Amino acid sequence: MALQRQFLKKALGEAKTKIGGYHFRHRPSLCGSFSTVPSSAAGAGAGADHEASLPLLPPFDYEPKPYSGPRGNEVFQKRKKFLGPSLFHYYQNPLNIVEGKMQYLFDENGRRYLDAFAGIVTVSCGHCHPEVLNAIMEQSKLLQHATTIYLHHAIADFAEALASKMPGNLKVVYFVNSGTEANELAMLMARLYSGSLDMISLRNAYHGGSSNTIGLTALNTWKYPIPQGEIHHVVNPDPYHGIFGSDAKSYAKDVQDHIAYGTSGKVAGFISETIQGVGGAVELAPGYLKLVYDIVRKAGGVCIADEVQTGFGRTGSHYWGFETQGVIPDIVTMAKGIGNGLPLGAVVTTPEIASVLAQKIQFNTFGGNPVCSAGGLAVLRVIDKEKRQVHCADVGSHLLGRLRDLQQRYERSVQS
Repeated sequence: MALQRQFLKKALGEAKTKIGGYHFRHRPSLCGSFSTVPSSAAGAGAGADHEASLPLLPPFDYEPKPYSGPRGNEVFQKRKKFLGPSLFHYYQNPLNIVEGKMQYLFDENGRRYLDAFAGIVTVSCGHCHPEVLNAIMEQSKLLQHATTIYLHHAIADFAEALASKMPGNLKVVYFVNSGTEANELAMLMARLYSGSLDMISLRNAYHGGSSNTIGLTALNTWKYPIPQGEIHHVVNPDPYHGIFGSDAKSYAKDVQDHIAYGTSGKVAGFISETIQGVGGAVELAPGYLKLVYDIVRKAGGVCIADEVQTGFGRTGSHYWGFETQGVIPDIVTMAKGIGNGLPLGAVVTTPEIASVLAQKIQFNTFGGNPVCSAGGLAVLRVIDKEKRQVHCADVGSHLLGRLRDLQQRYERSVQS
């Protein structure tokens, strides 16, 4: 991924030369260059000439609604006054996004942007997809909220459809509100089921921002100096930057060593993303998870796959990221793409592991509420109906092909 970033930086440098030496004021923004703006908002003189020189997005048969709400400066000032100082934003002048339609976003001036970020890897069906919107609105008209202490078909229908997407005996679903909550619940299950506390995670991993999942996360940017429990971070099996290259056996031995020398010999579980997202789109060494899952299970632990960013067909080749490694986890966590923007997450596990939560009351007020369940079910249907997984394979292959073209054109640049 670092190599790809180097290629993109060089390509952007060439592009800047070709469009008149324009320099970005803050961070490079691919989508910022590939945008459209009404002629009335483009300005005059040099500014208009510059706009005319930029590449344009293809035509799109949609006109955003006129926006009469507060302008970006006013919104920004309110954020700084009333919201937490930990919030961050892109660009020196943050975009005031007021409307979205499928792959595009629109700002307060009607400028159109390609959302290549998909709402931080969340919008799996496109912004305001009509079928997802319709399911949400129709359910909202009937019943917005009912907890699981009552019956309602939406949560049962959604759970059935989600379970049908899972391999093996992964058939019991718990609905929560985010990926962080999903990983919290998965860690609780692992500890209760195994009778152990020690969790193993990868360096460079991201699994959430709560006090417990911060412990699983291994990127100091996201970690506060608080007690983090019985967490062991093993060497990251990064086939590009890793100390063992693509040698899965050597990385797996590090896991075995941690269990042998850093624990009682028994562990609660192992958690990993199949492709590390926040850590920089890092794939794991081929065959790594199969070796590690065997080691962890022999030590009494369960294996957790964090599919928050890789699930729902995003890899193109498979519906779930863990399938690219030829394994079946004991617990799978998911969020983001599951709801196309709804606050929705889930944990799917086996009946045997799920039974440990029956020792006490496990309850989530909003988990699986009717509106999110109806929307989540619509998302699953749209992904299948519109062959989104095939689309991911096509677009991903095209992108990788173009990156390989750049690889042939440029020497590798090593940063100190």
